[in-house]
Amino acid sequence: MKQVNFLAGFLSNSLITLVIIFVVTVATVTTLQTAKAVATLDNQNIYTPSASNIRGIQERIVYDFPDTGLKLTMPRFLKDPVAFETPGKDVLIMLRTPADTCGLYQMAEAILTPNAGPPPHFHYASDEWFFSTEPSQVRLYSSQEFQAPLQVGQIPGINVDPIKVGSVLEDQGEIIFSPRGMVHYFRNETPGKAEVRGFYNVWAPGYGISERFEGIDNLDGSNSNQSIPLAQKEFLQTALWGIPHDITGGFVGTKDYYNERGSVFIHPDNIEELQALFDQGEACYPNEG
Repeated sequence: MKQVNFLAGFLSNSLITLVIIFVVTVATVTTLQTAKAVATLDNQNIYTPSASNIRGIQERIVYDFPDTGLKLTMPRFLKDPVAFETPGKDVLIMLRTPADTCGLYQMAEAILTPNAGPPPHFHYASDEWFFSTEPSQVRLYSSQEFQAPLQVGQIPGINVDPIKVGSVLEDQGEIIFSPRGMVHYFRNETPGKAEVRGFYNVWAPGYGISERFEGIDNLDGSNSNQSIPLAQKEFLQTALWGIPHDITGGFVGTKDYYNERGSVFIHPDNIEELQALFDQGEACYPNEG
């Protein structure tokens, strides 16, 4: 009789354990599916895919601007790209990432509302290209004179001198290259448009870009939502990913940094290198898009 009771108890406990495992598994799967659905919904809420976004999934779009000399064959775009609404009031659609470009680059289309753009910042380990395929006037800021690339541990205004910046307007068919370690930022000054499309950023290799916009600052990949001043929070979180941002203007020696004018040091556009990155990265384009 004791053996029967023991067996009944064992089976009962085992059944309860299986039920618990089943419930936890279902809950986990549901949570993941819900999170994915919410992410997709969020993307749909913050931007509407353009004709170019849709066309770029099916083919590699070729842009040719004879007036400026820019000719570029774009990579294919991801079918369901992640998008971020940034602190700079623009939306970045991550059309390609290091995970699907063989680790070579990350590319985003920026949807720019009036006066949208990031504060002064730089990338310790990534070069960056900016180019526009549609009529626009985006003011790009960078050093007036040749600037030695900032090395890891160097922060303008803290342990090296602030960078004296100038600015230049970029329009359709123009491309500007910013090497790694160079302070830069931009602002949309296009008149008469509620939003500008077709303004692209390409970072090479671009690791840490998405994580910066996800707000990750914990070892478990989460956002701690620290209760510290905004300028400090922005600086620490972006610096964690090798992209220090400064909303105070300390990097460039002025709080009124969007009104900085003057000439800028123009680097070679390195468009051949950019095209090679696009071409080579296609080897890792996902089969499902």
